[in-house]
Amino acid sequence: MSRVLILGGGLAGLSCAAFLADAGINTKLLEASPKLGGRAYSFQDSKTGDTIDNGQHIMMGCYDSTLELIETIGASDKIDIQEYLRVVFIDRKGVEHKLEASSSFYPLNLSKAILRYSALSIKKRFRVLDLFLDLVCIEADDLIDTKVLQWLKNEHQDDAAISALWEILAIGTLNSDIKKASAAVFVNILKKIFFAGNEATKIIIPNVGLSELFNVPASKFIEQNNGQILLSKRVTGIEMEENSIKRVNTTNETYNDFDFVVSALPLYSVEKLAGFPEFEEIAKEMSYSPILSVHIWLKENNFNERFYGIIDSPVHWLFNHDKYITIVTSAADKFVTTPDEEIIESFSRELSNVFPVFSRDLILSYKIIREKRATFIPTAESIKARQNFRLKFENFLLCGDWTEAFLPATIETAVLSGKKAAEYILEQNL
Repeated sequence: MSRVLILGGGLAGLSCAAFLADAGINTKLLEASPKLGGRAYSFQDSKTGDTIDNGQHIMMGCYDSTLELIETIGASDKIDIQEYLRVVFIDRKGVEHKLEASSSFYPLNLSKAILRYSALSIKKRFRVLDLFLDLVCIEADDLIDTKVLQWLKNEHQDDAAISALWEILAIGTLNSDIKKASAAVFVNILKKIFFAGNEATKIIIPNVGLSELFNVPASKFIEQNNGQILLSKRVTGIEMEENSIKRVNTTNETYNDFDFVVSALPLYSVEKLAGFPEFEEIAKEMSYSPILSVHIWLKENNFNERFYGIIDSPVHWLFNHDKYITIVTSAADKFVTTPDEEIIESFSRELSNVFPVFSRDLILSYKIIREKRATFIPTAESIKARQNFRLKFENFLLCGDWTEAFLPATIETAVLSGKKAAEYILEQNL
């Protein structure tokens, strides 16, 4: 049986290690930091003592690989899955508009959900429905060079429909400005969500922090199944001979007891290790987008829903955790350098205008988290640079969200890439 060395303990690396461990493969995972999870982890807030995530993630029923991983590591009891698609959107006047597929008669229920979406006029709802129906015949590959905004305009979606529906969906899934992101990735995601049955459209809500959902149970599962996880092991270099990786160096140790090396490192990290010119070419075409998360503890929480989408607002989503709420802004470039005090005052005014149950004087405490390189921007240039990328080394595999050219940087993309690497190694052991 193969021995596998995995570089990086984010969700891609944990996924690869967990699926290999489940199949009885000897795995060793090296993580540079003292914690697992990469860009998806939890920590204890110093003021309140509550466990909070570094950033709120939306997961959906179409996250097949993620759900398989959660089941494999024994964490299925740590998530709630909607009975059916239900999202409450709020407009700037505080009026609720529900996108709700309340019956099981797929896809008729989705059509009804769109036609009942009161944020748009009847005429605009039919145009939205027409585009959903047209998606069946649209090939994502044909839209690589078309931006999301231009594609929507080409499909006769006006500003109102874009603002009240499409932009919220696009920014939430792509974490990118719709003037920058390729429509190919957006179309691909829409198909995965809305054309794979009722289960795919449901939203998954963790009832624990990200570390407790993924990192802790995955670590325990891997170590219980003949795997090792070594923290604070920063990889400093990779040594090659002919067409094979021979040694992996860390700050204080060299590893050569492996048959395969799997890199689950971010592109900007792996690029520095081996001097591959191929990585440098991809890196030139990659740009990154931040996510801003604001955790707010309230004297009194009168929010009724577990989450809300907010229309035409700098605040895109609000998540209700009972003790506190989390408001999220994707593609948050303009807030990266804004002082915390300005952000909390600005967002408080925004929430007060939208939600009658909220006011600034309800705030007890807050924590603002800026993930400056939360995700890559799925531009046409980055897709082209990645889609035909191949390494010449027979024992060196790549995983990580950036390796999937036609998918955005999400939990599912990271887990899927790790699963694919594990499947390749398992095939070599047959």
